[in-house]
Amino acid sequence: MSDAGIARLTAELAGTAEEMTRYLRETADYERADRLWPAHYLVFATNPLSVAYGTCGPAMFLRSSSGLPDDVVGWMLKQPLSVETYPPGLYLGLAGIACAFQELGLTDEAEATMETLYRSPLLYEEPGVFLGAAGWGLVSLHFFVRTGSRVYLDQAVRAGEHLLRTAEYEGASCFWRCNTDENVHYGFGYGASGIALFLLYLHMLTGRADFRACAIGGLEFDLANRVENELGWQWRRFQGDAVLYPYLIHGSAGVGSTVIRFAHVLGVERYEAAARKIADDVLVKYAFLPSLFEGLAGIGEFMLDMFRFTGEERFRRNAFDIAESILWFKIDRPQGVAFPGRWLTRISNDYATGSAGIGLFFTRLLRPGRRLFVDLPE
Repeated sequence: MSDAGIARLTAELAGTAEEMTRYLRETADYERADRLWPAHYLVFATNPLSVAYGTCGPAMFLRSSSGLPDDVVGWMLKQPLSVETYPPGLYLGLAGIACAFQELGLTDEAEATMETLYRSPLLYEEPGVFLGAAGWGLVSLHFFVRTGSRVYLDQAVRAGEHLLRTAEYEGASCFWRCNTDENVHYGFGYGASGIALFLLYLHMLTGRADFRACAIGGLEFDLANRVENELGWQWRRFQGDAVLYPYLIHGSAGVGSTVIRFAHVLGVERYEAAARKIADDVLVKYAFLPSLFEGLAGIGEFMLDMFRFTGEERFRRNAFDIAESILWFKIDRPQGVAFPGRWLTRISNDYATGSAGIGLFFTRLLRPGRRLFVDLPE
């Protein structure tokens, strides 16, 4: 994309983000308790606040773009939190909610949510980032960096040591089996890549060699289980799956996002070369969905990661090219701009499948910085 094209698109993205926030402000339904905005139907099967499908995602987008209305904050704080009604994890549970509260400046509420989280009987039910120990462990590290409180580092170490004990090995590489379906998953959300990233951060903050070794083992497992074809490197969701995925939660963009961070932290040239290979292979102009978790926005976020850690302008241009494709999906409404959710059948405002995740990609593209829920605070 040319410089003139980027300048034009920058203005269009800024205007679109403004209209997206206007839509959120004008369509919030404060009379409902089950959800604040239309979202993926899983909001009704999970909870009204979660990062993936609940209010936290749109709230983070509003904060990053136009500012968070007090009414939204009030609605969020009225939702009762407990270990009986909320799981502990990052994207569906208390850890993600606490992290969002912290980012929104709700410090007391954030720390109280973490205290609740640590009492959950489900802390070790799953290993991965999406639902399990690696996710709440990652958020614990986030709180340690922000507050300096040793309590959070100690809890993250608990999560890390559990993952050390439960890892299964194939030679020098290691993996974790999901308890929900007994499958061995690949990738960032449910597989070894996401767990490896948490363990890498834990090594950075503790200096422990065992966390580093296990982190490398987990990443090597996912790299070894790639599928190479005419489209390049791709990944299945789990062992035996017939479908290959290029996305964030499942697939290439999530693995690549981990690999480039390993290259940055450890200085291993092979990992940087692998990240470049994945980025070149995953780049697409068209996809079925515009969304963050399983669509174009997640691939765009990976391109921004590559730009951030390598400084190469071509990756930033790739992200703009992807953003231009996402704009084809926008829905103009009298209240502003919305985007369709999964299956493109209805408007969705959530982080995983709808406007919030797309909007946060747009704002990061316009104002480069760390990646929410993936990078630790600086």
